[in-house]
Amino acid sequence: MNRISVVLIVRNEEVLLTRCLDSVREADEFVVVDTGSTDTTMDVLRAWAEARGLTDRVRIGFFAWCDDFSAARNYAKSLATGDWILTIDADEYLVGPFDDVRQAAVQAFMAANVRMPSESEPPTVHYFPKLFRNSEQIWWNGAIHNHLSVNGEDTASVPTIVYGFSPAHAIDPGRTLRILEREVATRPDAVREMFYLGREYYYRRQYERSVIVLGRYVQQSEQRYEKADAFYIMARGFHALSQWSDARDACVQALIINPHFKEACWFMAVLAGMKHDDPRFVANGKQWMRMAETADNRNVMFVRPVEL
Repeated sequence: MNRISVVLIVRNEEVLLTRCLDSVREADEFVVVDTGSTDTTMDVLRAWAEARGLTDRVRIGFFAWCDDFSAARNYAKSLATGDWILTIDADEYLVGPFDDVRQAAVQAFMAANVRMPSESEPPTVHYFPKLFRNSEQIWWNGAIHNHLSVNGEDTASVPTIVYGFSPAHAIDPGRTLRILEREVATRPDAVREMFYLGREYYYRRQYERSVIVLGRYVQQSEQRYEKADAFYIMARGFHALSQWSDARDACVQALIINPHFKEACWFMAVLAGMKHDDPRFVANGKQWMRMAETADNRNVMFVRPVEL
């Protein structure tokens, strides 16, 4: 049977760590690397392990934080001794039996996709390869919004990990933006980071910056369904800037890439029907609504609640 190591990097996670670890307590090993906690995170870890009789399965490491998540994750990975690694963050928790993880490890060759809904209602859902073989051929890339060196595989058994928001994020609220801006400014190959930087600007309501960065991204990226999401966020940004024509053009581009993108169909219905005093525009909007009703979000990267 495959031994599975659960691997975490943590910093100031005293509030959420126990919930996370309890959800995966049937793992064969727990690797927890602290990146500079100033609270009782490590005391909580030791108390958890002792209370559950798991002290012999816990491996502790320390990593000097350098604004690089992949560096920290790769160090944590190097401490794992299991055949497979399940990466989880302290503000996440597994739902369902741990056997789902074991079965996915049996069914996958190198890495298995995990279903990841948000805690919010209704949830945003995406799939991400958080379960992977403990191999030198697999490592983490990217200082922020990091990703594996291999693609995830869909398996018959799909573990579900719910993600939330850690109170620790409030300690350094500018961290994500700071790292993304640095990566895009200093790395010519930081194309994927451009997508997340444009999205971050959108979240912060810096719409002009968002559409400019995402416009550069879509010209360089070869990731089709990520590009669809970028065009959709651009449409939202142009809409916020009252640039209706540009908003429609961007939304259409998202749907050219993926006509199954339900959220983009709904937003196109809004954009197409904006001139409510003109029957032609109202009819166009209704047609897009009909398309949205049959769209099934196939190959959509981030399935979010529809926001009209």
